Amino acid sequence: MLLHFPVHVAMWVAVFALVLAFGLVGEIVLAVLFFLEKPALRLMERTLSFVPVRPKWWATWREIRHEGEPGFPRTRIEEELNGRKPKITTAPLRAHLYRGIGPRAALEIAASLGWQLDHSVPARPRAELNLRRIPTQGDLPR
Repeated sequence: MLLHFPVHVAMWVAVFALVLAFGLVGEIVLAVLFFLEKPALRLMERTLSFVPVRPKWWATWREIRHEGEPGFPRTRIEEELNGRKPKITTAPLRAHLYRGIGPRAALEIAASLGWQLDHSVPARPRAELNLRRIPTQGDLPR
């Protein structure tokens, strides 16, 4: 597991160097061709969205400190879903929130809070669960 950390750091250094190099060249080119600035920014956003911020094996100090506590993942999921405004009907539940209990237990916790799996989006339980609110009697059309 310690072998992956230097690889991940080297990956981020390489990404930083590439962004810096493209940024310098981009500044020079976009200073002359200013109408290409918005398409270049959209391209950069789409490119960097594929690079993970932290690896899946990464654990925060809080996660390590509460490892093995059965109520810890439940509390994190409840905080995440109860923090949503009532108007928001969909919510992605990131995998690091239900690490240690699995996606099935996370769905059971979400069901007790009035959420269910959203079938309009393909399921990716290793990355995230896409949830939607269970419609209540007041939400149904008459």
